[in-house]
Amino acid sequence: MIAKVAEYLAHLPYTVGHQLGDEHVVVGAFDADSRTIVHATIDWTDGTGGDIQTAEETTAYLDRVLTPHPVARLIVTAYGPDGPARSQALADAAEARLGLRTEQIHVQEGVGRLRQSATGEWGPVVRLTGVVPAAALAGHPAPAASREELLESVAPLPVPLFGDIGADRAAALNNSSPLLRAEVVQHAIDTLATGPVDNLQQMSVLSHLITTDIRMRDCALAHAVGTSDELTGPRTSVLVRTFRAAPSDKQPELASTAAAAALFAVWPPPIVHGLLRYADKSSGLTALVARAIEAGVDPRPMRPGVTRASQQQLIRLEDDWTPQWSAPRNAEGRPASSPTPSAPWTRRQGPEHHDPGASTPEL
Repeated sequence: MIAKVAEYLAHLPYTVGHQLGDEHVVVGAFDADSRTIVHATIDWTDGTGGDIQTAEETTAYLDRVLTPHPVARLIVTAYGPDGPARSQALADAAEARLGLRTEQIHVQEGVGRLRQSATGEWGPVVRLTGVVPAAALAGHPAPAASREELLESVAPLPVPLFGDIGADRAAALNNSSPLLRAEVVQHAIDTLATGPVDNLQQMSVLSHLITTDIRMRDCALAHAVGTSDELTGPRTSVLVRTFRAAPSDKQPELASTAAAAALFAVWPPPIVHGLLRYADKSSGLTALVARAIEAGVDPRPMRPGVTRASQQQLIRLEDDWTPQWSAPRNAEGRPASSPTPSAPWTRRQGPEHHDPGASTPEL
């Protein structure tokens, strides 16, 4: 038991994305088979009331978030000298409102203790020094030193690493078929996900397609998250890195896309919040991500729908595009019935009745 508690506590910073301090309380929710459902990190000092009020407000939030899930027990881990009182207040509120069995752990100065549920007494000391979590052994990046550092880790770079693609390249992409453009998006993501260093030309192309065609944005999102967990992480990282390296005028749309991918990849909420700081506030996708993260929605069941909707959309687009480009051509190679090739659909260009965020809620 002591070894399990030590491993759990050592792994928590990897789970939430940053190191934990005296102000934090972490609630872990588990099913009957001890599989993790979710971890919620609370900054106890954010509240204006006492321990009981903060515990009741936190429990009300957990009630909304956990209702759809088969939660069997909670583990409340509180840090610092005030940890025992905070964990007890939260455990009492959770058991009263949620009716769940709740275990308490207190951590202070590199030592953890588990409260015995039968006696209410604290158990033997669990020393955390020297405990190496499985995540570290697997090569996962070290957690950020703080939540603030985690937020800054997804901020735009001081100087953009790439600019706009050339006019000729942009015209060639804009006039190509939807399926070909989708293949370019997917190729760019995969190249950046597997290359030893970032290919700035691929980033520039990916940025252009995401920010000029909302359908290619949906394609990029689907390709990033509609895959196995082994691929979802690296591909989501591509979208985040592309946003960070982009020129300022490209950042809002790219941040919305990266935030959505991070949400679907179940990255720590502070990362999603950090990306939303730079996202397009008028975007339907931004609003959807903000509502989902606030409500604590588990996005994993929605991944297949994201992929399916994007694929169906591409098929429809290709069917509409093919007759136009197979029609008789004029001397300039354009369809004789249309003086100019149709431009890619964007938020600011398209039918007036179309909701800019309509394609996303369908995903």
